[in-house]
Amino acid sequence: MILLAKKRYRDKEVKFFVTEGELEIIDKKADVAGLDRSKYCRSMTLDGLIVKQDFKQVDDLVYEVNKIGTNINQVARRANELEHVTLDDIKYLKKQLDVIYQQIEKFYGGG
Repeated sequence: MILLAKKRYRDKEVKFFVTEGELEIIDKKADVAGLDRSKYCRSMTLDGLIVKQDFKQVDDLVYEVNKIGTNINQVARRANELEHVTLDDIKYLKKQLDVIYQQIEKFYGGG
């Protein structure tokens, strides 16, 4: 009696290399998903989602906050030395805060 091999539905092999640590992570994720490694990798490859995040707006906001922090320190130092703050100093800080608020609106508004 000769047994014929059943033809595979998926007959193309895809190979890639991972480290031991990466393989452990893949296996853990497959286990959590209730899939074997092959099904998990196929599912992630075909249906998975890669999210690329752009943090430029956050970086811009952090830069502006750092700038205003430096300016506040300068005004505080002047207030301690001279024991007063000018109206121009307050206006300048208000203007800096407005820039930060604009950046925050831009970030959360997506524009």
